[in-house]
Amino acid sequence: MWVLVVIIVVIIIFLVKQKYEVEPTDHTYPHRLANINFYNHGEELYDQYFKDINAATKYVCVSFFIVKSDHFSEAFFKLLSDASSRGVKVYLLVDRLGSFAIRKKDREELKRVGVQIEYSNRFKLWSPLRSINRRNHRKISIIDGHTAYIGGYNIGDEYINVNSRFSFWRDYHLRLKGEVVKDLLDLFKNDWDSNTYEYLNLKPNIDTKGEYKCQLIPTSNGNLREVFLNLIRQAETRISIGSPYFIPNRDLLELLEEKLSQGVQVQVIYPHDSDHVLVKEASAPFLSRLHRAGAEVKLFKEGFYHAKALFIDDKVCDIGTANFDRRSLYFNREVNFIVFDDELVKELYHFYEKDFNYSTPLYKEWYNYPNSKTHAIKMFLARIFHPLL
Repeated sequence: MWVLVVIIVVIIIFLVKQKYEVEPTDHTYPHRLANINFYNHGEELYDQYFKDINAATKYVCVSFFIVKSDHFSEAFFKLLSDASSRGVKVYLLVDRLGSFAIRKKDREELKRVGVQIEYSNRFKLWSPLRSINRRNHRKISIIDGHTAYIGGYNIGDEYINVNSRFSFWRDYHLRLKGEVVKDLLDLFKNDWDSNTYEYLNLKPNIDTKGEYKCQLIPTSNGNLREVFLNLIRQAETRISIGSPYFIPNRDLLELLEEKLSQGVQVQVIYPHDSDHVLVKEASAPFLSRLHRAGAEVKLFKEGFYHAKALFIDDKVCDIGTANFDRRSLYFNREVNFIVFDDELVKELYHFYEKDFNYSTPLYKEWYNYPNSKTHAIKMFLARIFHPLL
């Protein structure tokens, strides 16, 4: 029986890995300028987010991977409904798998008041593996063409620290103004068009050029690998990674080890407790290998760490939607926001550093249970399924 299961799993993985080939990303955006506000508490983020949407007069474009069906989601739906009722054009794009919990009555009520809600990456019978695996993991919003949001937060009670099995939810999110907003608007319009075949004739309304040099980099189908490699190659003193899932490919892992051998400091923050089955078991071998090579690996115990961040020295940082795992590297549609301003990078690193200092150093008992049959089975399954995690 076990032999049959393993054979089936290997066949599935083989079929999925045929889709690893790199395809060109949707668009390449140039360096821009932006004013940037940073958030790492859900309550503070969504207080400002709700204010911005309540002030909208023309249009609101929203894309999330996860929208749940709970109290906060209901408040979010009412926010969009109220905007639509006062004449604002509202476009809501959610991932079909990530947002499966949205109830039919909520969709119908949104449509009744004029909100255009659509699913991205619907299931396709003629390519089931591809359509299931390729998710739209982007979390972006554009309001009236002059304000935008990007980062790791989704819509649900746990993201504002309510009704969660974790005591606290740590994430990083950015509020943007300036010329880069037109690139976020363009990205949303292309995502909307590719899923609905409807072109949105929405124009940016840039009210300030912005102060900080930055770049929006959307990735999909393998492009993220090269983005991460190019950033890490630049490191001379320090590489700092934050991710809730840590399953790099061979190239990335070996490059990090090479940087360690050159004397570059490598820091990693990873959640102490996992939110998905097998993810800890899949990540642990990579984290322990880096730890043995000299990296400082810390486990975040003050709740759940969901932030996606990459800092290179004090010169460059990436805060976006992409995790340091195979799913983000090869399957998902992601979007990275790169900051190139030294002073702002130092300021943003300060928030990462506080999380790093509060966290617990990686310890052997966390990833090694020598007499546990359950752990052994999980590790075996994680080794098989890690290309899909």
